[in-house]
Amino acid sequence: MKRFLIIILLGFIMLVSLKASCGTVKPFGKPPVQAIKIEDWVYYHNMSITFDGRHYFTINGGNENSCVLNEYDRNGEYIADYNVYLDGRSILYNPKTDLIYVKIYGTDLYEIDLEYEDAVAYLYDVFAEDNSSPAISPDGNFIYELTEGKVRVIDFETGDLERTIKLEDWYDEHGYKYTIAASEAYLFVWGSEDEVLVYDLNGKFINEIKMSRLGYSFSLSYCNNMLWISKDADGAADGENGYWYGYRF
Repeated sequence: MKRFLIIILLGFIMLVSLKASCGTVKPFGKPPVQAIKIEDWVYYHNMSITFDGRHYFTINGGNENSCVLNEYDRNGEYIADYNVYLDGRSILYNPKTDLIYVKIYGTDLYEIDLEYEDAVAYLYDVFAEDNSSPAISPDGNFIYELTEGKVRVIDFETGDLERTIKLEDWYDEHGYKYTIAASEAYLFVWGSEDEVLVYDLNGKFINEIKMSRLGYSFSLSYCNNMLWISKDADGAADGENGYWYGYRF
């Protein structure tokens, strides 16, 4: 009887240990898988990508007089291009307004009218860094701006600073240190030129993701349930093809 009880006890301990070990498996433990590649011709640099539920939109940066805002279908096939005369750092789709927005080199956010190829300032002087490439929460309520390891959470409607989140680590190099992407539950920042750090929405470190290629500093984006990076065109005033890569987990 005593031996039988010992066997049961050992089995129970093993079961508890197994559950505990299974419960410690971190999200993003497996390498991301490339799901799509989009060829994106621009002047200067391939800065950011977003998705409105139907089409992808990309924005370049480097010179406001050489602006290219490209539109693609969900398979990455080219549809149209627009010149809204902005030196872009990030492009954001807000599902609450069903509109596209561009954060420029500077501290303002612009609302885009694609039909008339026009851009109107929506929020003035709400960003802390000229070069920052912010993200939008998928519900459209907040903008996340990364500045020197701190995430500024900005109310999308008012531009008010709601709170600041301190991250324990980030890649402290030009461009990389000002770029952030966001999903419903996670924030993504660069850890190196081919590594992405994952945090929860309160700044708790979750995991690190090793990417299969180097990414352009400003390009880190999240849309259509994929994490995106670009191979930069670096096309200067003549223009050149760059590429966007979307990864699923």
